[in-house]
Amino acid sequence: MKCLALIAVLVGVASASPKPQSKATLDDVNFLLWTTSNTATGDYQELFLNDPSSVSGSYYNGNDPTVVLIHGWGSNGYGGWPVQAKTELVKAGSYNVISIDWSELATTPNYPASVDNVPLVGARVAEFLEFLVTAGSMDISKLEVTGHSLGAHVSGAVGQNLKDFRLPRITGMDPAGPFFENRTDSERLDSSDADFVQVIHTNGGGILEGCVGFYERRGDVDFYPNGGDHMPGCTWLGEDWTDLLVGGCSHSRSHDYWIESINGSPGFSAEPCSMSGLSDGSCNTCTGSSCVQMGFYATFSASGVYYLETTDTPPYALG
Repeated sequence: MKCLALIAVLVGVASASPKPQSKATLDDVNFLLWTTSNTATGDYQELFLNDPSSVSGSYYNGNDPTVVLIHGWGSNGYGGWPVQAKTELVKAGSYNVISIDWSELATTPNYPASVDNVPLVGARVAEFLEFLVTAGSMDISKLEVTGHSLGAHVSGAVGQNLKDFRLPRITGMDPAGPFFENRTDSERLDSSDADFVQVIHTNGGGILEGCVGFYERRGDVDFYPNGGDHMPGCTWLGEDWTDLLVGGCSHSRSHDYWIESINGSPGFSAEPCSMSGLSDGSCNTCTGSSCVQMGFYATFSASGVYYLETTDTPPYALG
C-alpha cells in the first residue's frame, strides 16, 4: 500500500515539494537502544538528547561498536527491518544498536513533506551523536549509520551536519529516487558524507518502470545485485511495474540482503564486472582481491561498481 500511495503522490503533486504540513516536531524523533543486555524487541531503552542520565542509566557502552539504523517513509523504528537487524546484530556480538524512530515526520501519504524533513532529521541525529560522544564516551571509530530509502538520505544528512567529528561509515540501502534525482549532492546521500559510503541498489530506476530507488552511483562502492532494479521473485508475469504491487519487494530486498550478511554464510561476494557479463559467465571467477563482500562486512578498501546474483528466497547469498 505504501508504494501505491507513493504513485498517487508523485502523479498528483508538482515537482516542487510543499512545506511540511505535519504538526510533528523534531522532538518526535526518538532514539531506541538495544544491546546484548536487553535483546528483546520490547525491552529497548530510550535515550534522550541532552539528558546524560538517560545514557548513564542505560546499557550503552561507548567501547562497543555503535550501529545506528534509520528507517524510511511510512515505516518506524520500533518494528520492521530495524528490529530484524537489531536481532542479528546482538547475536553477532556486543553492539550498541540505536534505532532512530522518525515516523511522525515520515508519515504517509505526504511523501513530499517527508522529503523536506530529511535534512532536519539528519541534523537532529547528528546533534544526538555528538551528545553521545560526551555523555556516553562513544568510540567514534566504531560508529556506523545505516539507512533505507529516505533513511539513506537522512544518513547522508547526518554526515553533512556533524561538526565535532567525521562519520566513519554509512550504508545506504536503496536510497529513495523520487524527488532526489535532480538535487545537488548536498541534498542527498553522497560519497563525501562519510569516510566510507557503501550503497546497495535493488530497485533503481523510474516509477513507471516499477522502481523507487536511486540507480546512479552514490557511494565509494556501489553494489548492484541482480542488476540493481528488480530482484528475483519480486515481479508477476515478467511485468516490472508489478514490483510495486508486492509491497515494494525489490526496494525492501536491500535491507534483507544487508541483514542476512551480518550472520549469514557464505556471504555476498561481488565482482567488478557487468551484470550481463556475470549472467553469461564471461566474468572472471571471484579470486583474491578481485571480489569484495557486500553488506555488513564490506571493507573500507572497496571502491567502484560491483555486481552479483542472489537467489529469489532466503537465504539469498550465493557466496
